[in-house]
Amino acid sequence: MKTENRFLKPTPVQYLEKLPGGQEIFIKREDLLGFSFGGNKCRIGAAFLEDMRRRGADYMVSYGSRKSNLNRVMAALCRSRKIPCLIISPQEEGVQEDGFNAVLADDMGAERVFCERSAVADTVEDTLRSLKARGYQPYYIYGDAHGMGNEETARSAYRDAYDEIRRWEEKNQVEFQAIFLASGTGMTQGGLLAGRRERGGREEIVGISVAREEKAGAAAVRRYAGMGNESICFETDYRCGGYGIYDAGIENVIQTMMERHGIALDPVYTGKAYAGMLRWLDRYGDKIRNVLFIHTGGLPLYFDYLNKRMEVER
Repeated sequence: MKTENRFLKPTPVQYLEKLPGGQEIFIKREDLLGFSFGGNKCRIGAAFLEDMRRRGADYMVSYGSRKSNLNRVMAALCRSRKIPCLIISPQEEGVQEDGFNAVLADDMGAERVFCERSAVADTVEDTLRSLKARGYQPYYIYGDAHGMGNEETARSAYRDAYDEIRRWEEKNQVEFQAIFLASGTGMTQGGLLAGRRERGGREEIVGISVAREEKAGAAAVRRYAGMGNESICFETDYRCGGYGIYDAGIENVIQTMMERHGIALDPVYTGKAYAGMLRWLDRYGDKIRNVLFIHTGGLPLYFDYLNKRMEVER
C-alpha cells in the first residue's frame, strides 16, 4: 500500500518578506502537498495508513471534531484505497455542522459516530469491540482508547519533514533561527522536535497554540516528540480565547497575506499561528534573522471563514 506517489514532496519553501524588526520570513508550503487540499495531516495520515498496513488491520478508526483537517484527509486516503473508515466525533456546542471539512469527509463515505466528550474512551472501546465482532481488524490512529500508544507513528511524519527543511537550508545556504507553526494535537511540533534532536539542530521550534493551555499542550508535544521534561516553546499567549475563536487582528493577517502573497490562511490554525508569530517576533525576536513558517494547510476552513463573512455582510 504505497501512498508516497500521492503527495508532492518535498514541499516548496518560498521567501515572503522582511519584517520591520529585520526578520526575513520564509514559508514552507505544506498546503501544496497535492492530496485532498494538502496540509500537514497528509503526511501524518499517510504514516497512519502505512502503520495500519504493517499491522494487518483493515478498518480505519479516527477521532476528532467535525472541523478536523485530519479526519478529512483520513477519509479521503481511505476512500482512495477502498478501506472502510469510521470517525468518532465529540458533540460540540456552537460548532456549525456544515463546514467543508465535514462535508468532504462525509462525501468520502466515512461513517460517523458522535459521543459526549466525557465518553470518548468508552465510545472508542465500544466501537473497536463492535468492529471486531463484525469480523474486522480495526486500527485506531491514537493507539488505545485513552489516546496513548501510537506516538511513534505520528512523530515519524514530521521527523522526516524536518530532514526536508535541513536539506533546503544546505542547498540554499540559509540557516533558520526559528521555525513557527500552529500547534494543536502536538503531532507536528513533536515530530519536528524529534527531527531536530536526531539531526542536532539549534533553531527554536515555536508552536503557537490554537486552543490548549500550556500544561496540557506542552505535555502532548513532549509525548509526541518522545521527550521528558526538556524545555520546549509552546506559546499560549495568542490563542484569542480558544479553539476557532479569532479577532480583528487575525482577520487582518489573513487579508494581508492574501493581498500581498495570494496565500490563504484560516482563522482556526494558520491565520492564528501567523498572527501569533508576528507578535512573538515583535516581543522576543531581536536576535532572530531567518524565520520559517510552516503552512500546515486547512484550505476548507478558509472557505468556511469566507462563508461566515458573507453571511454577516448580507
